[in-house]
Amino acid sequence: MRAAALEQLYQDFELRGVDMFRGVHEHAADLAEDEDAANTQFTAVLKAATELVTEIDIVKHQMSPCFAPHWHVEALWSSCVAHVCSNHIVQQIGGPDGQNLPDLSITQLLELVAWVEYFRETIEETFPEVASMRNTKKTYFVEERPELFAGDKRTVNMKNATDSLAWVNNMLWEVHRLAQEEFLVRTRSQTDEWLDKVYGSETVKNQSSEGKLTTSLCEDIFSFSSVQLRTIRERLSKKSDALILAVCIILSHMRSKQVHARDNFLQDLETCCAASNDFTRMSEKCEDMISEMMSQCEFSEDMIATLEASSNELMGVYSSDAVYSARSVHIYVFDPIEEEIGIRLFEEDWEEQMVDNDLAISLVRTLEDFHEDLEHYMDDFMVAKGVMSLMSATIIFYAKCLLQRAEKHRNNKRPYFGDVKVALDRMTGDIKVMRDYFEGLVPKMPSLKKNIEKDFEILATIHELMSVAAGFSVSDAEDFILVLQKRVRDVGITKHIVGDLWHLVAPTEERYVWELVESMEEQLVAIAPEDPSLALEVNDRSYVKGLRLDEMAVKLYVKSRRNRPIKATAVESIVKNWSTTWSAGAEELNDEE
Repeated sequence: MRAAALEQLYQDFELRGVDMFRGVHEHAADLAEDEDAANTQFTAVLKAATELVTEIDIVKHQMSPCFAPHWHVEALWSSCVAHVCSNHIVQQIGGPDGQNLPDLSITQLLELVAWVEYFRETIEETFPEVASMRNTKKTYFVEERPELFAGDKRTVNMKNATDSLAWVNNMLWEVHRLAQEEFLVRTRSQTDEWLDKVYGSETVKNQSSEGKLTTSLCEDIFSFSSVQLRTIRERLSKKSDALILAVCIILSHMRSKQVHARDNFLQDLETCCAASNDFTRMSEKCEDMISEMMSQCEFSEDMIATLEASSNELMGVYSSDAVYSARSVHIYVFDPIEEEIGIRLFEEDWEEQMVDNDLAISLVRTLEDFHEDLEHYMDDFMVAKGVMSLMSATIIFYAKCLLQRAEKHRNNKRPYFGDVKVALDRMTGDIKVMRDYFEGLVPKMPSLKKNIEKDFEILATIHELMSVAAGFSVSDAEDFILVLQKRVRDVGITKHIVGDLWHLVAPTEERYVWELVESMEEQLVAIAPEDPSLALEVNDRSYVKGLRLDEMAVKLYVKSRRNRPIKATAVESIVKNWSTTWSAGAEELNDEE
C-alpha cells in the first residue's frame, strides 16, 4: 500500500509539472503565427519553471511535515521539478550545448542566467550535500524521469535522488556558463557600438551661468551606461557574478575608448577647458553609479574587490585626463605668444630699446588675459593645474628663444649680443617681471609657491652661467653646471646647453667649456645619473609635452645644423641616446621635417 501511494505521489508531482508546461505550449501554438511567438514561448517557459522552483520551498515547509520523514516528499518534488524544467529549458536553447543561444536576445540570456542561478541556489539550500557534488557517478537524461525508489518501492533512495539532482544542477550550470559567455560577448559588442556612436558624434557645447564650459559627453555616455546597467541589474540576482562580470566589461571598454579618444577633444583653449570639466564630471558620475550599485547588491568580498579595481581604473583615467586637459592649455596659450613675442625676444630691439622689459610685460599681460579665461571657463581646482603648466611653459619658452638665438648665431669670434652686460641686465628684468606675476598669484593659489622656486631656478642658472662666461660673475662655472645637470639628468644635453650659452656671450671660449663639461662627466653622472624611468614617463599618456627643459633641448638639438667644437661622431652618439628616450619626440621631428 505504501509503495503504491509513494509511486502515485511521484506521478502526481510529475503531472503537476507537465500540466504547467502543457499550458505554455498550448498558448504558444495559438500564437504560432505571431512574429514574436518564439520570444513569448521562451519567456513563458522560464516563468513556469520559476513557479515550479518556488514551490520547492513550499513543499519542504508546508507539505513535507504532513508525511512520514522517510517519504522524503521534498526530494520527490524537487526531482520532478529538476527533471521537467531542465527538459523544457534545454529544448528551448537547442540542447545541452546551447545551439540556439545566439538566437536569444540579451534580455532572454539574462533571464536564463538568472533562472539557473535561482534554481542552483534553491536546490543547494534545500539539499546542502548537492553543493559539493560537482561530479556525479551516473549520467541521467532529461527526457527520462529519474528512478528514485529503493528495491521494495516503499522508500525513497536518497542517494539516487541527490545524485540525480546534482547531475541536473551541474548540467544546468554548464548551460549557465554558455549563456553567460554569450551574454558577455553581446555586452562587449553592444558597449563598443554605443561608445563608438557617442565618441564619434559631435557633442553639444554648453556654458553655465557662471561661464563654465562643458559638453554633452558625460551625459551621453552615462545615460546609456546607466540604462544598460539597470537592465542587467533588474534581471539578475543581487549576488550574481554575471552582473559583476558585465559591469567590469562595460567599465573596461569605457576606459579603453576614453584612452584612445581623449586627444580628439583637445583642439583649442576652450575645448581643453570643456574637456577638463567633462572628464571631472565623468569620474564623479562613475563613482556615484558604482556606489549606488554596491548599495543595492550583495556581492562577495572577492567580487567587490574586482568591481572596485575596475571602477577605480576608469575613474583614474577620467581624473588623470581632466588634469591632462587642464595642463594642455599651455599649447594654445603659447601659440600666439610664439608668433608675437618669440620672434622678437633677444633680438636687437629687445636689447637696445626695450629698457622697461616691454616684451616680458607683454608676455605677462597675455598670460593674465588667458588666466581670466581659465577662471571663467574651468573648475577652480583645474585652473591651478592649468596655471602651473603656464608657469613651466613660460620658463621653457624663454629658454628656448635664447637657445634658438645660439643656433642662429654663426660667428665664432664675436658674441651674439651687441652689449652682453646690457643683455644680461635685460634678462634679469625679464625674469623679475615673470616671477613677480606668478608670485602674485600665490595668495589665491598656494600650491604655486613650491613650484615657483623650482621652475625659475632654470632661468637663474642659465643667467648665472652666461654671467660667468662673460666675466661678470666670480662664481665657479662647475657649480652651476652641476645644477643644470640635476635638472636635465643627461650629460649630452648639459654639454649642448652650456656650449650654447658660451657661444652667445663668449664664443671663443666655447671649446674650453665643452672640454670642461667633458672633464666633469663622471661627476655629473654620479650626482644626477640618467633616469631609467624617463622613457616610460615621457611616453605615458598622462605626460604633457612642452613643459620640460630636456624635452625642449632635444627637439632643438636633433634639428641643429650649427657646427660645435666637437667631433661629428660624438654628436651622432649623443643624438642616438636621445632618440631612445625621446622616441615620440624624435618621430615628431621627423614628421616636421
